[in-house]
Amino acid sequence: MRKLSQVAGVGAVVAAAALTLAPVAAAKPSKVLASDACSPSFNVFFNDPTICNRKGGMPVEVFLQQLGRHQSAGAWHFSPPHAKIDAGDSLTVVNRGGETHTFTEVSQFGGGGIVPFLNEILFGTPSPPLFFDPNDVTFIPAGGEETITPTPGKHLYICAIHPWMEDTVVVR
Repeated sequence: MRKLSQVAGVGAVVAAAALTLAPVAAAKPSKVLASDACSPSFNVFFNDPTICNRKGGMPVEVFLQQLGRHQSAGAWHFSPPHAKIDAGDSLTVVNRGGETHTFTEVSQFGGGGIVPFLNEILFGTPSPPLFFDPNDVTFIPAGGEETITPTPGKHLYICAIHPWMEDTVVVR
């Protein structure tokens, strides 16, 4: 019997430790990763040595072909594309790509971004409808991050530079 009570005592300690650590784990911010596959050819094409901060990757010609065919480039995306967090919790967007990205809230998906050249390829016009305030954009450089604490509800986000990058965040 004594062994049973010792086992029960150990179980109680483990359960108490788990309950104590649970709030700490829940308060840990959730993450969304912004990714791309730019190559140094972007720097040459745009005549700007700061456009892509990455070795390897996809040549700009392939990127442009994908945009023309699919109105997106699959390597440019948010992961996961759907996030759920609890009210009051924060969400950290980490830029794992080689280019600058944004995590900009929009009223709906399907609008353009802030780069006229890309808008022309995607929408046939340099100024398609924007479903966000272009003055309310936070840039996240390659290797950088931004933390937000959205209000309860469903929120839609895009990269205002690469508007096919979309994410839905549900705050419970």
